[in-house]
Amino acid sequence: MKTLVIIGAGFSGAVTAAQFLRRSPPGVRVVLINRSGAMARGLAYGTNSSLHLLNVPAGNMSAYVDEPDHFLRFCQAQDAAYTASSFVPRKLYGDYLTTVLDDAEKYCTEGAMLERIISEVNCLRPDGAGAYLELANGECIKADQVVLAFGNFSPVDPYGFDLCMASHQYQSDPWAGNSQINDANSPILLVGAGLTALDVSLGLLQQGHRGPIYMVSRRGLRPLPHRPQRPAQEVPISLVGDLMQAPPKVLEYVRLVRHAIDAARPHGLDWRDLLAIIRSATPQLWERLAEVERRRFLRHVQPYWDVHRHRVAPVAYQRFEEAVLAGQIYSVAGRIQKVSSNAGKISVDVRLRGEDRLQQLTVVRVINCTGPNTNLRRVDDMLITQLREDGLIQSDPLGLGLVVDERLAVKDANGNGSTWLHYIGPMLKANFWEATAVPELRQHAKVLASRLVNLLH
Repeated sequence: MKTLVIIGAGFSGAVTAAQFLRRSPPGVRVVLINRSGAMARGLAYGTNSSLHLLNVPAGNMSAYVDEPDHFLRFCQAQDAAYTASSFVPRKLYGDYLTTVLDDAEKYCTEGAMLERIISEVNCLRPDGAGAYLELANGECIKADQVVLAFGNFSPVDPYGFDLCMASHQYQSDPWAGNSQINDANSPILLVGAGLTALDVSLGLLQQGHRGPIYMVSRRGLRPLPHRPQRPAQEVPISLVGDLMQAPPKVLEYVRLVRHAIDAARPHGLDWRDLLAIIRSATPQLWERLAEVERRRFLRHVQPYWDVHRHRVAPVAYQRFEEAVLAGQIYSVAGRIQKVSSNAGKISVDVRLRGEDRLQQLTVVRVINCTGPNTNLRRVDDMLITQLREDGLIQSDPLGLGLVVDERLAVKDANGNGSTWLHYIGPMLKANFWEATAVPELRQHAKVLASRLVNLLH
């Protein structure tokens, strides 16, 4: 029996396994390995908070490219009021992914099988035409093909903070441990002001927190919402052609997008419509950029791209904005210059953006909301460290993720695509930039599953 091992059982791993099992050749054993017991959920969909909603409407969240209403039908079986435009709870999506994996196992090809293992992979090395895996539980597996499907890693500690600080004062990973605050009136600092900070702040509000919540980021940009409804007008598609024909320069891209937004505004359209149009072309636009231009984008444009491209559900944004208008959530634009702790309180000096003066914030707890770490050279993980030291993987020079070829085969330190090791997940951002959301990842899952079927036939 041939063996396919998938390491990681969040969205990418679970959907790749489901896609494979749907058309697996007989006699293939699929081993899905996850370090926690929450198969098919991952961090994103393991929340129980009703305020944590999907950031994409239900109509665009099917796990299967060829069945666009697959998730919507699941939602409507729970509540007939859901529509394609509904922003549903993330927990419901976790339930859906669990069902997707269970159904794929139940109806898979005769002679194929799915095995689920809760453990960590300590070591992964080539072995003949395949690989040999050593697990933390002592088990060893011989695999013909391996898929790395790990998702996001914990954020890097921001300046002035580290794990040496008391756990009740500083939380390095917002999704690890308990964010519950003992004193509901105490001031809290969130380092970062993106989607993670919004999620954490909403969680605190739901817990009944009444104290001030400070959000510090270099530019003070806050998340933006989706519109409740899509526009009735047709969106002009000429922008994509203009971008593809333009010189591959970030400045030129920005100029064309701004011009298109200005031209579309009199027709009742806005920047959301233009970003939606160029979404499918983003990988090609990214590929055209030389490394110096990519660095320029990351330095000057990415923060603005992120808040406009990765938007939040209108209901979640409304609750967040209410707290901002009420003066409970404060956004501070600047850089942290100094951190000190005294008598159970933390003092943080922030040099305000565009000014010479410092603003001192005194809080009782700090939560790191700077976002996931995609730089594999800074990831403290046994498997990643081993793969990196053995030259089996190649980190993107810009720290955006893992380098793969057009087949999603992992490139080694010499730039050669592996014959047995593949990757799917948000670290495809290094190659495609637009590779962190369900609409893109499900397409990659379908393509990768098809290739694996051919390899294992």
